[in-house]
Amino acid sequence: MSELIGVSIIVVNYNNERFLAAAIDSALGQNHVRCETIVVDDFSTDHSREIIASYGERVQAVLRESNGHQIAALNSAWPLARYPILIFLDSDDLLLCHAAATVAQFWTTETVKMQFPLLTIDGAGIQLGHLAPKYPPNLTTATIRTEVLRTGGSPNSPASGNAYSRSLLDRIRIDGGFEFENSREHWMDAVLECNAPFYGEVVTLHEPLGCYRIHDSNLYAFNTISGARFADKAHTFELKVDYLAGRCRNWGIPFNRAAALDGAIWLHECRLCAAKLGKGTAVPFTLRGALNACIRAQLPFVNRVLRIIWFIGAAAAPRFLAKQLIALRFAPSQRPAWFENLLMKLSKINILPGPGRARSINP
Repeated sequence: MSELIGVSIIVVNYNNERFLAAAIDSALGQNHVRCETIVVDDFSTDHSREIIASYGERVQAVLRESNGHQIAALNSAWPLARYPILIFLDSDDLLLCHAAATVAQFWTTETVKMQFPLLTIDGAGIQLGHLAPKYPPNLTTATIRTEVLRTGGSPNSPASGNAYSRSLLDRIRIDGGFEFENSREHWMDAVLECNAPFYGEVVTLHEPLGCYRIHDSNLYAFNTISGARFADKAHTFELKVDYLAGRCRNWGIPFNRAAALDGAIWLHECRLCAAKLGKGTAVPFTLRGALNACIRAQLPFVNRVLRIIWFIGAAAAPRFLAKQLIALRFAPSQRPAWFENLLMKLSKINILPGPGRARSINP
């Protein structure tokens, strides 16, 4: 089945004319025999639609008549897919030529999500020597599910670093998982991160299958270090946890929203950086919460100590030095090679607990 199962690559675009052709070319250049490319444009105002039209019948174009943001755009495209595996490719990212074939090779009937790391490139497509995320070696669906319930998140790839079963999207839609008060505040990869481990198996690959582009208008990467950017990331994470709380109520699964926010180290990182780079008045309070989260984290002792050192250093250092520490943590292009190598070695240490008692659902 793995040799024959088809993959539908859906390129989602909004005003990314600089990179759109490269993304489409990477989708069309897959060496998998059963592969299709769908391009959805979310009412771009640049020359994106001219670029899409130049591909003719090689792609299936979905041209939206109004801008609805990422989730609305993808939900107007994936139901048109012919194949059971879906890859949502951001129009500023790339897939390596063997991505679809590799995903199909390891796919099983129980798989609902497959995640893989991405190589980081700059606006010109030059590799920055950075791989993200650096997945630990012991990830299973059970450990991911337990961590999602404990902290509201788990080791997870950016949008282009995931493949999903079409059946997962169908079940979430039927189950009301795409109903939002304001879908513009949410992102598809975060929504599917919350849902996938409760619907089937999540498979983690350690081989990079694509490239994540950092550029001056990237909406997610920390290409700029500012307090407002970190405050926005913290707010987005809180919205994701609120969404997860609603899903758990729907499933009848216990979930403690306050405890998840308290235990989320990523959230504390964003809050501390926002406070340090802003007015700074909340730094002591934010640091206390961050240290408590590190102490309680299900991480090896060395990993927790390193995180605690970073938190204390970023909080206590003068702002100019703290900004360098923050950039070292969040801006891959500014990291020295030795630091990146150290992170790679640390990633090989098991960082999650064994399978917990969190259950899956059968909606």
